[in-house]
Amino acid sequence: MKKIILFILISVNLLNAQIYQDWKWLHQSPQGNDLRWVKMWNANTFYAVGMNGTFIKTTNGGLNWIFHHSAGKMGGIPLQRANIYNAWFFNQNTGIVVGNLGSIMRTTDGGLTFDSVPGNTAPSNVTFRGIYFINDLTGYVISGITNYRLMKTTDGGLNWYAGYGSAPPYSNPYYIYAFNENKLLVLNQLGDIGISTNGGLLWNTYYSGTSVNLYKTVFINPDTGFVCGDWGRCRYTTNGGYNWINMAGSMLNPDVHFFNIEYRNNAVFLTGNSNYIWRSSNYGLTWDTIPFISPQAHLQWGNSFYASDFSFTGDTIITVGAYGSIHQKNGNNFITHSQYLKKGNLRDVVVIPATGVIIAVGGPSVSTTELVTSDQILRSSDNGLHWSVVSPSANSTADFYSIEMIDDNTGYICGSKSAVYKTTNAGLTWDSVIIPIIPSNIILSKIDFVNAQTGWIFSRYASGNDSTIFKTTNGGLNWFKQKFGTISGNENSVFSACMIDTNTGWLLNSKPRPWKTTNGGLTWDSTSLGDNYLAGSLYDIKMLNAFTGYCVGSNNRIYRTTNGGATPWSNVSFSSTTILTLYACEFINSMEGVVMGTYGFAYYTSNGGITWINKAISSGTNDIYGSFMTQDGKVFAVSLLSASIFRDSNLMSVGINKNSEFIPDDFILEQNYPNPFNQSTIIRYHLPNKAKVTLKIFDISGKEITTLVSGVQDAGVHNIYFTPSDLSSGIYFYRLYTDDYYKTGKMILIK
Repeated sequence: MKKIILFILISVNLLNAQIYQDWKWLHQSPQGNDLRWVKMWNANTFYAVGMNGTFIKTTNGGLNWIFHHSAGKMGGIPLQRANIYNAWFFNQNTGIVVGNLGSIMRTTDGGLTFDSVPGNTAPSNVTFRGIYFINDLTGYVISGITNYRLMKTTDGGLNWYAGYGSAPPYSNPYYIYAFNENKLLVLNQLGDIGISTNGGLLWNTYYSGTSVNLYKTVFINPDTGFVCGDWGRCRYTTNGGYNWINMAGSMLNPDVHFFNIEYRNNAVFLTGNSNYIWRSSNYGLTWDTIPFISPQAHLQWGNSFYASDFSFTGDTIITVGAYGSIHQKNGNNFITHSQYLKKGNLRDVVVIPATGVIIAVGGPSVSTTELVTSDQILRSSDNGLHWSVVSPSANSTADFYSIEMIDDNTGYICGSKSAVYKTTNAGLTWDSVIIPIIPSNIILSKIDFVNAQTGWIFSRYASGNDSTIFKTTNGGLNWFKQKFGTISGNENSVFSACMIDTNTGWLLNSKPRPWKTTNGGLTWDSTSLGDNYLAGSLYDIKMLNAFTGYCVGSNNRIYRTTNGGATPWSNVSFSSTTILTLYACEFINSMEGVVMGTYGFAYYTSNGGITWINKAISSGTNDIYGSFMTQDGKVFAVSLLSASIFRDSNLMSVGINKNSEFIPDDFILEQNYPNPFNQSTIIRYHLPNKAKVTLKIFDISGKEITTLVSGVQDAGVHNIYFTPSDLSSGIYFYRLYTDDYYKTGKMILIK
């Protein structure tokens, strides 16, 4: 059955500056981390913060965005940026964000950079969720989810007094409100309100009338205030928080969780997991629902929205939430600033560089008895700038594991429920392929063609000694079974395969051994691993030719062969404090490649696995499951849980050294890239002739840090990786010397 595109959602943010990160978001757009707080300065300028250290801003109404994922502290296992839950900005330049890992971070340049404040002594197991300032100097932050802390500043957030006051009852507070330096109010779990009238030394508990989590409060004067929380709960007080009155009645939806409450123009506004903002101007006697999402941007599946900000009149609204969603309402006009066309998993991705087509496949966003979204395919025709959802068929619930394009137009996908589909128009539409010999309701994990006629489908079928491999030699018109040796049971389950030609190929099954065929899959022979690994599984294999290749799996395992498995594969694994499962690998040549897996980790090698450099996708912690690399070294990766798609154009040296054979006319030292940088940066220079070269790094005081290059180099364009593991954040200089040339560049390291 053929199915056309379900819908197309085009975002207006045509250009996004993704700073401090090599891995760029393609979907979602501008980025895909949950946003938890938003500030609207005017109809064109607004800031937002969220998960994985995300800070995002626009100053032209969403036409352009500047964002990064460096607003939170670095730490934890795995090493990632802290989640940011709340913020307080004094003006468009100076602000403070708070989150987990004990993060209290401050910016003075409008969010371009964030620094840890010197007076923050909170331990790393503290999660700050509430922040409130009485004035530009005096403010409070509070934590209680893992380790209670009430901290106070009297100098605008430069220094914080740790352990200030005593713990309020049920000390898991989500939010703090300060009337003045004496009277403080915190929202605790189970609907309790903690109030102190002596600056936090002693607390009394007041019941709100509900036993659910309360997330946010707003007061319009010292007596009158409002709170909101789970299950449609909303309360108000007229005596400073000591007594609370239900304002939900039968009007407010009890199925909606409200995470944010604001008061504008004599009305209360509630934001939660609803496509509407709830408004009441009569203390809950009646409620209006205000749509804030463009009708064209409505999705089949629901979403959570965590924060809204409003103009003074309440007519202009900016709302943010899960998957990086950003929606704006100006009067009766709706603007969608984000693309998040699907949720759920993506398992594989393919790129057609000649046409700019990218196709990613995975599972449906929703698959229940009540709703099947059939949105397993994401497609872009402009190199990832815009995306559309394509349905394989109207009722398909398959989870697609693999995609293979034979040429620019013809390709296949396969997955669970024995599903196989074919396209002849570069993924615009798909036809179901019925292969009678494939048992029903099994997982087809990999499809691999070596030419237009010959291809294989590998499965995770683990029943008896039946086939797990299906082969065609006439372009898919007919298929026949192939036996995987004489083994039975779970060892028949194939995770990945890499066929070199019509005769030679490799596969990985549940037993951690690479298996090789030299007769087109008729028989398979097990090859051995140098360390005889048996404690896990191998999940991906990439062979550069019949002799050289890599495979990866659980427990940080990476193996390499240079003789087609004739001798045991050598273990070239990296060492890390975090045990990772590696699901994907890409190698541009025998020496240079990247492996990817759990928590968004990616490790790069340029010397065949002797050393590895951490190139993690720090903008997200979801597992990287599928990948694709173009001939010019661009690496694409998809996440298993969040439908995120990333691209790194500078990971492989071929991607940054496109002019390596070009002989320049002059000596040139380029600006390092990226700059500022977090983990590593590239310094590029041009030599018009063979020369003795010295490249050194200095700190801001002029002290020499290290020598990167010292020796004679040939003419051409040279790229040097600088990966400082023991340097602190700051300004550094790189200086190039030759007999005929001398130049210094400045770079900024941000950790």
